[in-house]
Amino acid sequence: MEPFPEDVARFLQDNIETIDQLEILRILGEDADKEWDCAVLAGEVQAGTQAVRAHVTEMSARGLLTRIQRGSALACRYGAATPELEGKVNRLLHVYKERPVTMIKMVYQRAKDPLRAFADAFRIRRED
Repeated sequence: MEPFPEDVARFLQDNIETIDQLEILRILGEDADKEWDCAVLAGEVQAGTQAVRAHVTEMSARGLLTRIQRGSALACRYGAATPELEGKVNRLLHVYKERPVTMIKMVYQRAKDPLRAFADAFRIRRED
């Protein structure tokens, strides 16, 4: 088996914090034109609606997906902020489809890194 692509590993490390986030991107990528209400998406991801709303907000701030606010309802769809990010997300999803177990292990490993978790607690995040 070929080694895991370094560019994908780096992108995953820098942008995906949880399996739920990875799954959100996967689901959005399966139908790039579909707009997903966060409550419906939560059912697909098998996560709480508030958690999915938080993930969508964070991932939108990173430019990984398109966030749509309709009054108090939050929705999203596939679509990165730049063509460069779009290419990286597409590559991530392609590798995820080919090597899901390896990628899931990498996300879990990131979550178990206590120094990373401590540093992430102090990251400044843009508020919408």
